[in-house]
Parts: sequence; C-alpha cells; structure tokens
Amino acid sequence: MMLDLDAVRRQFPALQRLEGDRMPIFLDNPAGTQVPTAVIRAVVDYYETSNANSGGSFATSQRNDAMMEAARQTLATFLNAARPEEVVFGPNMTSLTFNLSLPWR
Repeated sequence: MMLDLDAVRRQFPALQRLEGDRMPIFLDNPAGTQVPTAVIRAVVDYYETSNANSGGSFATSQRNDAMMEAARQTLATFLNAARPEEVVFGPNMTSLTFNLSLPWR
C-alpha cells in the first residue's frame, strides 16, 4: 500500500501556504512541529471548554481532569503500557528528561 503524501499534506494547514513559488517543508525540531487540523481543533476545544487547574471541584476543572485521564488511557493502550499511570505528561521532553535525571546526579 502506497502512502498518499498529498492526502497527508492536506491535513496540515501550514503546509498549504505557498512561500514564494514553493510549498514549505518543515522537519521535526526541538521548538515544535507542524500539526494537523484535528490537533488544532482539539486544542481550541480544550481552551474553550476545559482550560483549568487540575483537582478543582468546579466543572471546568473536572472536564480538564477527565480529558487528561482519557488521554492517558488512550496512550497507555496505544503504547501497550501495563497501566495508564505509566504515561506521564509534561511541558516538553527536555523538561521531563531533566526532571528524570535529577535523582541520578
């Protein structure tokens, strides 16, 4: 089965803009990468409905916590983790790696 690169490219709004007379090419980098429309919509939905501190008794906080637990479960299943608690979220990989390294110094 061949990968339809045009279909993949269409999912990324940043790859639809001409820059001069050329289509842009973005490679993964530490500062972030281009994301597909589905991710952009999910982030907008989060900020509109669930952006709150965790552990609160109010509805927005509870939606935030439920969304995070659902994401943790989905990733645990995808990664074949034994338990959802094995999945850790953080601000970025550099910060997570730094924090993980602290006990070993």
